[in-house]
Amino acid sequence: MNILGVAIVVIYIITLVYHQVKELPSELNYESSEYSLFDEETQLLSDITINSEGDEPIREHEIFDAFNNVIQNAEKFIVLDMFMFTDLGAAKDDYPPISKDLELVISDQMEKYPALDVWIITDPINTSYGSHEASRIEALEEQGAHVIYANLDPLRDPIPIYTSFYRMFLQWFGESGGQWFPNYFGSQEPDISLGSYFKTFNIKSNHRKALITENEGIYSSANAHDASAYHSNIGVRVRGTILEAMLEAERRVVSYSGGNVENFPSPDQLKIEERPEEEELIAKVVTDGTVFEEALKIIEDSKEGEEIWLGMYLFSEADIIEAMENAADRGVLVRIILDPNQTSFGKEKPGIPNIAVTHSMNISERENLEVRWYNVDKGQYHSKILFLKGNESKVLLGSINYSRRSLGKYSLQNNMFIRGPGETEFMQEVSSYFERLWNNPDHKYTLDYGEYQDSLSWFRRLLFRIQKTLWLTTF
Repeated sequence: MNILGVAIVVIYIITLVYHQVKELPSELNYESSEYSLFDEETQLLSDITINSEGDEPIREHEIFDAFNNVIQNAEKFIVLDMFMFTDLGAAKDDYPPISKDLELVISDQMEKYPALDVWIITDPINTSYGSHEASRIEALEEQGAHVIYANLDPLRDPIPIYTSFYRMFLQWFGESGGQWFPNYFGSQEPDISLGSYFKTFNIKSNHRKALITENEGIYSSANAHDASAYHSNIGVRVRGTILEAMLEAERRVVSYSGGNVENFPSPDQLKIEERPEEEELIAKVVTDGTVFEEALKIIEDSKEGEEIWLGMYLFSEADIIEAMENAADRGVLVRIILDPNQTSFGKEKPGIPNIAVTHSMNISERENLEVRWYNVDKGQYHSKILFLKGNESKVLLGSINYSRRSLGKYSLQNNMFIRGPGETEFMQEVSSYFERLWNNPDHKYTLDYGEYQDSLSWFRRLLFRIQKTLWLTTF
């Protein structure tokens, strides 16, 4: 090998290693102080879509109704941090227009209150990574909203084998100009450039889904994306001083992405009523990599006689899986509801990672470890919620999947941790949500573990192990 070849290999290795260990922006990986929540002001939100025998799935959705209601009560400011705010990929099917509805309710509120300060924080995926405008977001920006596309470049690289090559040779293509290639969202969407394709394969994202006004806040797993309208999701609606932490988490993203934080809404603008009653729930905000630490602590601290419930779209992080197995072995009842990973926006998927992961967990040999599959149809079981049921119950929910890419500081995430007595109304709502999905009292929400477990061939399982070993995954 000549000197040039050796130099390229050395630079490639240095690039690969550096972007795995580099220091992240100080604004990220935020964990707030603990705040009081009052039980009657804390609401669990859920979107439930299940397969049915008719032409249309059964759809019970409340998350974006809550989003619209919170927005319609705002007079001072709206901060919306949303991974997908678009109708991309929805052209070929009759999906509910949730992105247009959200755009209109914000627009109407801006017209009603001309001084309303609107901030939209989002991800470049809405422009197919720079190849076209994001029509929903662009319309609100023209009306006066501040728009921040989160800066993803400082994040660590989740697919180092590819991204190191991209950083050395491909990033120079850029994303604008030469929109000659079909869009991965569908043939009816705007064509994109080769540079946008290259950037897409980095698999980085601002994956948050949050809404904050001076009155209330919502964290959820739901995207304002028409083609995701049939997904089943989870969320929480809160009031009170926790809004300070939710606002701080978003201010940090604006800051590190180069936005003008001097004009960003401040805690002084919040409308927080004094409450004489003693608090019933305690909450804090955890973002990005700190979510992993919180989830692991909840599972590892669980005791015999307690219950762990998990509802998750992607489930593949090794430390979390091991902690779940250990909890079951020491007498904790562990029940997991997963998406079977069979479809994504109308396209077939091979059941990776969830079916492959659970196949290796020895479910049948563990008395206290049970798995059921969500009964999906047009959408996905897209929820991300961990629930410890006990005398003091704990909930961790928000935007993050329990996968290496999500938990490993490769993307921007936001979750809320809530703890409190198991008899509080909020904790009972969470318990009822899981019990309903697990026990199928009125519909077939979930299916037996064996329904999908043998559907994955040995070749697919081998491919999953190779992908996971080489980090060549989107999860």
